[in-house]
Order: sequence, then C-alpha cells, then structure tokens
Amino acid sequence: MKVFPRAIPVIVLLLAMAGTASATGVTLTLNTGGTDVMGGVYVGPYSFTETGNGAPVSLNLICDDYSDEVWLGESWTASTTSMPPTSSSLSSLHFGSMAGAGTAYLEAAWLAQQIFALGPANPSNSATIGYMQYAIWDLFSPGASSGLSASQQSMVSYWLAQASENYNCATCNYSDVVIYTPSSLGAPEGSQPQEYIGIITTPEPSALQLLGTGLFALFGFRRKFS
Repeated sequence: MKVFPRAIPVIVLLLAMAGTASATGVTLTLNTGGTDVMGGVYVGPYSFTETGNGAPVSLNLICDDYSDEVWLGESWTASTTSMPPTSSSLSSLHFGSMAGAGTAYLEAAWLAQQIFALGPANPSNSATIGYMQYAIWDLFSPGASSGLSASQQSMVSYWLAQASENYNCATCNYSDVVIYTPSSLGAPEGSQPQEYIGIITTPEPSALQLLGTGLFALFGFRRKFS
C-alpha cells in the first residue's frame, strides 16, 4: 500500500493523539490475580488485557472495590475516568456519590502510585503492598481490613494516615492515573465486576517527534529511489 505525502502529517498527528487520548469504553479481561495474598484475598496489581481501543493492551490494575468480585477469564465493559476527578466525572465512578469521594479517590491514587513504585512483589515489599491495598479498600469500604491481625490493621492505618497527609502535596501529579469503572454500575452490591485503578504511561513528545522525522525521511528515501 502506498503512503502519499499528504497522508504522512496526518499519520503523525494521529499517532500523537493516540498517546494522549483516553478511551470512553473498553473491555477488560482478567488474566491473573495479584501476586500476593493477605487476609485470604489477592492483593496488589492484577493482570488484565484491554481491548476495544485499538490493539489489545496488557494492563496491571489495582482493585479499589472490596465488596464485588471477579474471576479469572471474566470479561466486562468498563468506562475510563482520568484523575484528578471533577464534580461531573465523580458521578461516573463506583463510589462517586459517597461523602468525601473526591478526596478518597485522590488518596487511593496516591496509594496506587506507591504500590506501582515498589515494582514486582518480592519478600521485601509484599507485606507493604498488602497494607496499602487494604488502605485503598478501607477508603471506600470502611472495615475491609477488620479481618486482619491487630499488627496488620495498625500498618493499614499507618498507610491511610500517609495517604491523608501526602495526597495533596505540592509535587503530586495524578494525570497518569485512570479509574476503570464497570459499565454495569448501579447493579446490586456483589453482583457486578470491581472497579480498578491503573497508571497509564504515554509516549514522550520527543519520541513522537522522532517517529515523525523517521516517517518523513522514509518518504524522502522512497521518492529518491522510486
């Protein structure tokens, strides 16, 4: 297939837009649960495949919904909401109607960033991931950590306090945080998929410029030798 000169700038523009646009609806398929277990449930990032917004994408997402459940291989449609939340976007989130929802989602976003910053689970950080995971659950479902030991609950409380103290820091940036809310929002509690938090990275502008330069150079090369 030939690529004509006028189409090349359009291709570059579309590629740039693809790096910054957010989906309004995608399909999530759960591949695996978290790599650690605390209190009898998986904690930490779950592995997903996202479809419906271009080529399939592998995602690692953190659950913020303790009351609902999903199973391996399950697929469902979810809407995406970028952080920080606005008064209008809160209404599309699972816990958007609860008191203090805006702050709770920002604290959850801060905790999610800390979990992802730890990287893959290993013996030195798996417990910390579990404490922060339960802190996220306690934000939206108070008492979620009540089944843990007293020492574990103490650590969950520590991370809740850390989130409350640090979520609004001068250097905090949540533009890379996305909330995946099931489209079945409003179904009875326990009968719908869970809501998840993800950290989405986009191509750097310099990378897009380099790609654009390469496409123009390739076109020039074809013109010269065709």
